[in-house]
Amino acid sequence: MQLKIRELREEFQMTQKELAEKVSSAQRNVSNWENGVNEPDLDTVVKLCEIFHVGLEELFGFETDSAVSAADRELLSKIKKLTPSQTAALSAFLDTLLK
Repeated sequence: MQLKIRELREEFQMTQKELAEKVSSAQRNVSNWENGVNEPDLDTVVKLCEIFHVGLEELFGFETDSAVSAADRELLSKIKKLTPSQTAALSAFLDTLLK
């Protein structure tokens, strides 16, 4: 089974070197993962999911119920960091925009 690392990396406009730095690995390892030569260890898989804001299902290429873009995942990641009052303010703002 080949992971969707290349597709996600390109979607996030990252080089192999940049991704390798984010997961504390060598660029050749990223290349090997993308080409199916070998697979990252479990700790690295978890880091990849965090970096790309995806679950294991998407990283491993299983079909998901809906297609979510990198921009959507990044926005969701930011929203999850908001306080409850910030979330309420954002929701009110979006309601105003959508009227």
